[in-house]
Amino acid sequence: MFRIDRALLGSACLFLASCGTYVPDIQEFWGTTDDATYKVNKIAGQVVCELRRAVQRVVREPGPKLVQTPGGPAPPPPRDLSWFINKWSVQVTLNLNIIESSTLAPGVALNSIYPSGVTTFRGAPSVTTPQSFSLGLGGTASSTATRNDKLNMFFMVKELLNGTPSIGMSCLPPPTNADLFLESDLKIYDWLHAALLPYDVSIINYANNTTAQNAITHDIKFEIVSNGNVNPQWKLVRFSGNTSNALLAANRDRTQELIITFGPTQKGMLATAAANSHLATETGAAVSQAIQSLPSR
Repeated sequence: MFRIDRALLGSACLFLASCGTYVPDIQEFWGTTDDATYKVNKIAGQVVCELRRAVQRVVREPGPKLVQTPGGPAPPPPRDLSWFINKWSVQVTLNLNIIESSTLAPGVALNSIYPSGVTTFRGAPSVTTPQSFSLGLGGTASSTATRNDKLNMFFMVKELLNGTPSIGMSCLPPPTNADLFLESDLKIYDWLHAALLPYDVSIINYANNTTAQNAITHDIKFEIVSNGNVNPQWKLVRFSGNTSNALLAANRDRTQELIITFGPTQKGMLATAAANSHLATETGAAVSQAIQSLPSR
């Protein structure tokens, strides 16, 4: 039994200590390289499918029914999205970020036991107090490895509208055994439908492409964190080991972030203002991820 315990402990220590010392894999440790390829393809396919479905739905559905109030101004004219179809495009960025870290924090205490002290009191029972001295020694070694994979996609709105009909179909791919990412509706239609409402009620004139300042951005993020530790403890008369912190600890943080920006098209790409909006969102995401990857103190 003692040999089995030592083998299990050694295997756990080897697994935990390896995190953060090499480039992280996209797939989980129980998966294969084929799982990694399928995961990237599955996520990208879901994004494109939902994006195409959202564009087709908002273009082909009727706009909101606006009624003139008594004595109020006339309602805006019926929805005309020809500017959106013919002059707008969309930039999509998908970030897959994985952070793995491991920490080794051994600690020992050298114990010295002394005879108990006896305190006597006149007219009262004596009190016995245990006496000992303990010298604690410890250290910490940690390692962190970060992997950031990025996919950039660009589409003209007309290209998405005329693509494979996607209204009414499900874009969620089937789950796999080696995938921990959430299977969820990305809410692209909900966001695009809400973003066009200010245009429908004449609050924002998206159709004015002369200045190319208009842009709408959607940013969503999924994060899954798992961790584990191993902490064998010894308590002997003259020696104690790892009585507080874990001896070995490992952490794996998986982040999937999607940034979508619609805006006017200039020279076959997003107009400068829309491109800057997209870049600012990417920069903010990168800074946030960099801060998150800093080792804890």
